[in-house]
Amino acid sequence: METLIFLVGGIFLGFLLRKKNRLREGVEKSITVMIWVLLLFLGIAIGANQQVVDNIHIIGGKAIVLTLGGVLGSIACSYVVYLKYFKR
Repeated sequence: METLIFLVGGIFLGFLLRKKNRLREGVEKSITVMIWVLLLFLGIAIGANQQVVDNIHIIGGKAIVLTLGGVLGSIACSYVVYLKYFKR
């Protein structure tokens, strides 16, 4: 529930402050830094988890399969959409 309140509050503030370009640039830079910090903490959590470290080869293999499936599926769907809507 708290997450939803913060999301709605952020949307409301963004709507009110949408014309303030300088503020928006600061927010965008802050978001980038926060994403880096979250990725750092995620890496620390993964590195500290012995079970994940011991099974990284299995997890990595599954990640490759999922990545390839996602990319190939996106290409196939994009091609179908191209043929249906854009090729004349």
